[in-house]
Amino acid sequence: MANQGPSYGFSREVKMKMAAKYDEYVEEDLREWIAASSGQPAMRDQSFQNWLKDGRVLCYLVETLQPGILKKGMPHESMLNPFRCMENISTFLDAIKVLGVPEPSLCTTADLYDGSGMPQVQTCLLALVDHAMSRGLTDTDIGLHVSEKQKRNWSKEQLRAGESIIGLQAGTNKCASRAGMTAYGASRPIFDKKYTSNQNHTK
Repeated sequence: MANQGPSYGFSREVKMKMAAKYDEYVEEDLREWIAASSGQPAMRDQSFQNWLKDGRVLCYLVETLQPGILKKGMPHESMLNPFRCMENISTFLDAIKVLGVPEPSLCTTADLYDGSGMPQVQTCLLALVDHAMSRGLTDTDIGLHVSEKQKRNWSKEQLRAGESIIGLQAGTNKCASRAGMTAYGASRPIFDKKYTSNQNHTK
């Protein structure tokens, strides 16, 4: 992760919790998958964040998975310009949205470029693996198959038939019984326990 100044108090606690969620084994699996899928060298002499922070490898990755998906064209090659690097990352994020990666799984540009949210970067890349597998764009054992949304087309007759069905949430009187119930309006005898016990004692 990027070198940053020391954190104190609540900020330090948050960073420690985020660091605890980072999985080194997942990092290695992702590094191998990205290198194999994008055709770019794995660069094991660099940290995972430094390898990806300029966004070029990620852009090559998503363009390889789905040719023509980069609306802004191939990534900028200038590694010394931070704005170009962040634009590459933003281009990558826009592309994986098209592949179906949901908003909650996405990381931000700062998460990767600053190294401040690498656990979320892992989450984002794993979500990309899952959706790429589901579309048949990659074959790997580190992802999960995501089920496609199935749209139901109900006919008007089926919808009308459903309107006549009363759900159990509305309550039911099935198996109801009046056993043990007194008739409506009938008086109910009330006994004074103290009075009854005194009578029994005097007898």
